[in-house]
Amino acid sequence: MGASTFKGQSVAAHGNPPVNSAREGEISHADDPSASGNLNKIRDILFGQQAREHDRRFAQLEQHLIREVTDLRHDLKRRFESLELYIKKEVDALTSRLTKEQEIRGESVTKLMQELTQLTATLDSKARQLESQAAQTQTHFMQQLTDRTTELTTDIRARHAEATTALNQAVHDLRAEKTDRSTLAGILLEASKRLSSDDANAGRP
Repeated sequence: MGASTFKGQSVAAHGNPPVNSAREGEISHADDPSASGNLNKIRDILFGQQAREHDRRFAQLEQHLIREVTDLRHDLKRRFESLELYIKKEVDALTSRLTKEQEIRGESVTKLMQELTQLTATLDSKARQLESQAAQTQTHFMQQLTDRTTELTTDIRARHAEATTALNQAVHDLRAEKTDRSTLAGILLEASKRLSSDDANAGRP
């Protein structure tokens, strides 16, 4: 009975069960700034060194990344500038080469046009010269043909005249020769008659 009385007095003295008293203690500790500071101290004691190490490593990693990014940015900038300079040089060289080739081709075309013009003039001159020579040759040939024809005509006429003269002379000679033969025959006949007459007279007593 004494135990029961003691328990009853304990409960009555506190007015609440022990569990509620513990909860109230936790709530009072949570609201107490000194308790929160104690927890931070405990946490710092347990994890402070590791947390600081992680912070230091993160800081080093951040610095390393910043340096890498900066170096990469500078390297890219340098490479882009080098590439830009190279492209500019190549473009300038290509432009210069194209300009020079264009000038050379322009000079070649101009020279070719001059040569073609000169060749055309030369061909025209040669054509006129050949035409003149052909005309002169034709005129000379026609003159020679005319002269030769005239010579042949004159020669033929001369030969015809000579042949006619010779023929007439031959006819005259033949006629003269025929006359001579007739005269000779008459003389011979007359002589024969005379001889016959003389013979007849000589035979008479």
